[in-house]
Amino acid sequence: MRIYCDESGNTGLDLLNEAQPIFSIASTNLDADTCSRLVRRLLRQGQTEAKYSKLKGSASGQRALVEFFSAPELTSDTVKFLAADKDYYVITHLVDKLIEPPLHEAGHDLYKDDAHVGLVNLWYFTGHTIFRNGDWRKVKAAFVRALRERNPSAFGAFDDVLGRAAVDSAPENRDFVTGLLLARGRLPEFIGVLDADAFDPANDMFINLINKWMALHPGQLEVVHDQSKPLKRNERFLRSMMQPVSARMIGYGKRKAELPLRVSKFEFADSKDHPQLQLADIVAGAVVDCLLAWSNKRPANDYHKQMQSTRLASLEIDGMLPSIENIVGNNPPGPGESNLVDGAVAFMTEIGATRGQPT
Repeated sequence: MRIYCDESGNTGLDLLNEAQPIFSIASTNLDADTCSRLVRRLLRQGQTEAKYSKLKGSASGQRALVEFFSAPELTSDTVKFLAADKDYYVITHLVDKLIEPPLHEAGHDLYKDDAHVGLVNLWYFTGHTIFRNGDWRKVKAAFVRALRERNPSAFGAFDDVLGRAAVDSAPENRDFVTGLLLARGRLPEFIGVLDADAFDPANDMFINLINKWMALHPGQLEVVHDQSKPLKRNERFLRSMMQPVSARMIGYGKRKAELPLRVSKFEFADSKDHPQLQLADIVAGAVVDCLLAWSNKRPANDYHKQMQSTRLASLEIDGMLPSIENIVGNNPPGPGESNLVDGAVAFMTEIGATRGQPT
């Protein structure tokens, strides 16, 4: 099976970029003729390639997009997308990399019944009340700097910002604050041993997306991605996820992944030569645009309302998006299963994607 992928909203480790708060990656296994026929309806006179960013700006383009996303060929078996709220993604690393390790040392399993997911959502929706007066934003910004730089200066700056925010927090929130304070002085061992690739949502979403296709196809996959997009810079890391080492299933319950990725051929190509990449581009762009409007992060118009009645939302298969409903989780492990995060770290250590303990 050959899969074609494209992305939208990729800012790398600039995870608090206010102009682009959502990342999406879309894919299709449709053949070239089908994609050409679908995309052809979106082309205007003189155009050789359909781009969502151009189409959404005109009334005629919007009408064509609504028709495009209503096509019966677009199903979750032929087109899949994932999306990540980058602010939410930052908080997942705060919980996984800073809060969980000390709790694990004390004998508490934060991954049992998805308690970590509940805690991430709790921080997402209430972090600004736990750390008041803009301190929550400062803590996240200092953490992102630490993820990007991973050096003593950035680690020390985070500890300082967190300490000041903790002093200013309300007494009734100190239990939550303490969970983070336990990580002060320990960032070198918690995040300093990992490469920057481990903190890029594009990598996580790509791996998740390919796993969804692997679940439908027992053999090897061939994957083609648009060569003009930022994911190209992560090629080395993504290829390392495809190394021919022993296969294993990591995670438990609803959160499982197979590693390494069963990809026999991985290449980047020009979207002008592949209508499947153009289709994936249109889907990825629509996902970001519509999710921002539907979540009230951007103004919505009649076009966004019409898109709610199309097939777009049904093509979502997973992602990293906040949900109040997920504050209380239920995802018990089976016999012998370990959590997804520990399994991923163990795999990356095996293939050499960690840096070793910094000095």
